[in-house]
Amino acid sequence: MNYLDWVSKWSSYKPDKKAVMSLDTGLSLTYKQLDDKSRKVGSYLLNHFQLKKGDRIAVIAAHSPEYLMLFIAAQRLGLILVPINFRATEYELLHYINDVNPSLILAELKQFKVLNKVSEIEITTVKFDSFFTEADNLSQDEGNIHFTIEVDQPIFIFYTSGTTGKPKGVIYTNRMMFWNSLNTTMQLELTSLDHTLNVLPPFHTSGWNVLLLPMLHRGARVDFLKRFKPKRVLNYLESEPISLFLAVPTMLRMMAKNKAFSDFTPNKLKYIVVGGEPLSIPLIEAWAEKGILLSQGYGLTEAGPCITSLHYHDALWKKGSIGKPNFYVDIKIVNSENEEVGIQESGEIYLRGNIVTPGYWNNSGYSLNKIREEWLYTGDMAKYDEDGFIYLLGRKTQLYISGGENIHPSEIEHILYKYDLVLEAAVVGIENENWGEIGVAFIVLKNENLDVTDILSHLKKYLAGYKVPKDIICLDSLPKSGIGKIDREKLKALYKILDHDKKNVV
Repeated sequence: MNYLDWVSKWSSYKPDKKAVMSLDTGLSLTYKQLDDKSRKVGSYLLNHFQLKKGDRIAVIAAHSPEYLMLFIAAQRLGLILVPINFRATEYELLHYINDVNPSLILAELKQFKVLNKVSEIEITTVKFDSFFTEADNLSQDEGNIHFTIEVDQPIFIFYTSGTTGKPKGVIYTNRMMFWNSLNTTMQLELTSLDHTLNVLPPFHTSGWNVLLLPMLHRGARVDFLKRFKPKRVLNYLESEPISLFLAVPTMLRMMAKNKAFSDFTPNKLKYIVVGGEPLSIPLIEAWAEKGILLSQGYGLTEAGPCITSLHYHDALWKKGSIGKPNFYVDIKIVNSENEEVGIQESGEIYLRGNIVTPGYWNNSGYSLNKIREEWLYTGDMAKYDEDGFIYLLGRKTQLYISGGENIHPSEIEHILYKYDLVLEAAVVGIENENWGEIGVAFIVLKNENLDVTDILSHLKKYLAGYKVPKDIICLDSLPKSGIGKIDREKLKALYKILDHDKKNVV
């Protein structure tokens, strides 16, 4: 089923159309050039390393056109890419590699040196740049290999951050990619005229499947920047004809704080696609003042990842909503009795459709627990409003019970962001002998001299007493994952080691 080979199709239809460009190296490729180079990469994998369908390739590198070539080649040969966080420690690398048992590891120089120190790893390991230099030296005739892409063949294994235990590998197939791309291109109204800048890392599904692969499906253009730099991104969005951009809230906050934001006047940018965690209302409004609407959505590594979308025309009317379900996905929100909830009632999101993973790598027990009778139990809590728009309330595991009351951290965070002097906020539940659990708010302030009692007064103005956190911790910054999500487990661990006099117990 080579209709899944989108680069080959566009190489035939529009061979001279620009496909990708690297801001880091200046490499620029048309669809024909991208196709030709990817074929050489495939031939090199097949003939030099003797890889066969189902083999895994672990990759520890930043995103780039070369990484994309590797994906295209691997997809054609039925190989599975395993993108690994390039910030991973030796201990973490061992877990990923032992779990996935790759036939080949490609690593950038820094991580290549780390791998060489780990004596347990006895797998062919090649420097990332050297691999592509060697592949490119092949003749074009050597790149002419026969292949058939199978719809249910896995193409990625993405490791989730793992709220319990070690990270788990989510299997991602061609079927998921195809239906996710249909959902995305329809909801975002993508065309071959679109142009984006990709700054998200490749070790999360969003770095591939929110915009990159759907853009290639439509024959659009993708530029790459390995490291997110607020000022450089703002300047690029302003100077180049970028029509849409993908970001997480942390990135948008950093850009809005940058001095360059005051004079930021993009001419071609239609909107920004946002996911990863809920947006604060002040952040939505800050970008709206620049004439840029934020198209917020909801996604999971295990499904899509594009599950719901808030059309940018609804961004101000439905501030804070994650929108409505995408076209080819079934959603229901159910309570603890497994009954579908009514308007403004809280429940867990269940998903069904061709975008759902077949399971977790080497973890059939966990797969059966999460996917039952075709429905994926997401663990995410949400509610509908009277117009059918969905609002995310946080993780089911983030919900904490204090004095018998269920409390959603996102509700409190939303109120904290209403306070003009709060830059970042995260609320977690901490075990407590008297209450079962108490809420602890970790905040980053714009004004470090602000009195915590001012924050408490603000919270009490909007929240019932039992919802007000019992403790408020002011930090210089909040710990985050590689994609910019706030790391709540690290906050819980931090709270345990803080001296009592640094806490602001209510």
